[in-house]
Amino acid sequence: MSLQRALLFLACILPVVAAAQSCDHDYVTRQFDVQVENDVFYGTATRFDGGTDSLRMNIYKPIGDDVQARPVLVAIHGGAFTGGHRNDMNTMCSWYAERGYVAVTVSYRLGFYTPALLPSPYAYDQAEVIRAAYRAQQDVKGAIRFLRGRSELDSSDVTNYSVMGVSAGGITALHVAYATEELEKPASCGAASAVNQFLSQYPRPDLGPVNGELHLGEDATVNACVSYFGGILDTMMIGSADDPALFTYHQTGDPIVGCGHQQGLWGMPFGIGGNYPWLFGSCAMHPYVQSLGFSDMRYEYHPHTGNAHDIHDLPLVDGWAAAFLARQFCSPITGLDHEAAALEPLVFPNPATERINVTLEEQTTLQLQLLAMDGRMVARGSGTTISVGHLAAGPYLLEVRSEAGQWTRSVVISR
Repeated sequence: MSLQRALLFLACILPVVAAAQSCDHDYVTRQFDVQVENDVFYGTATRFDGGTDSLRMNIYKPIGDDVQARPVLVAIHGGAFTGGHRNDMNTMCSWYAERGYVAVTVSYRLGFYTPALLPSPYAYDQAEVIRAAYRAQQDVKGAIRFLRGRSELDSSDVTNYSVMGVSAGGITALHVAYATEELEKPASCGAASAVNQFLSQYPRPDLGPVNGELHLGEDATVNACVSYFGGILDTMMIGSADDPALFTYHQTGDPIVGCGHQQGLWGMPFGIGGNYPWLFGSCAMHPYVQSLGFSDMRYEYHPHTGNAHDIHDLPLVDGWAAAFLARQFCSPITGLDHEAAALEPLVFPNPATERINVTLEEQTTLQLQLLAMDGRMVARGSGTTISVGHLAAGPYLLEVRSEAGQWTRSVVISR
């Protein structure tokens, strides 16, 4: 790479943002070695059956990044709230640590009462599943507060937390991000009627505050949420476009957590999902989130035509999510002066497949260049459109120039 191109590339990834985050690399490219602390204890909590769980996490950190305020990603495994393990998210956390994050996969309380003689994932009633998800969100919020309390040890930025989850973990991530007020506590998570099995009764006490009670000296809020085939009990928990940024991915025919407004496990045989609550999946959330006025920079919705409870192309979708999260704290905008920086080009669609369109208020003459993540110029356009149909899927940097200044945007090309 020439010196001129190298300087240009550095300029592209050094944003003007209010947060304290250091953005001396793009947080999309996997470039660092990784160190890991396994089985870090972060607290105890009461299980559904009255026992006590010891809660632990694995913490992944980059080596050689020299950043004193790293962004933090908290990853949440799936498993229908009855199974799964934090180690299921180890690979994902390693990828994000390679990008420069402190990436953490957490354990949370699992299990709920089933009907007599039937094993999980059969549920005694809808309240049992809702209560299990509620315990999960309480634990993850406690984990976030624990991590904020050790920020100096991890060189992490206490202002820059994102949460990511798959399946039950996606459900948990959504409620961690948006269910933050006591008014959003489900009624079934207060004191509920006892579970009756044969001649035995099992009490269901009040589960406590919506934000949990672990490590209350710190804050549990997050800036962004990535939900892979998750769902939310009530879309109105997302209150406004100022709430955490949201990235969703879902296969449209998912039989486990439906993409629409569907009952959990709706596609499973033998009535397994009969006692599961209804959730708003990614497809059902989309019109509501759009109505709130989220900007394209802060909301991405990725439906995929398919009927699997899975990600159809993990490297591709992971690249989309990485570019989205990086934009939340390192939106790469540079300009010649403050007045020029106030003009923000609108880039759409993003992700794109064939072309990217750019509009800039009061500016009609634009020069567009698309850069690969290694700084190479791979496409060029003049006017308001740049063709990208010939390029490989993945993250790129779009440079926009006009008489008023110069900007750069993270974009993703999908196939």
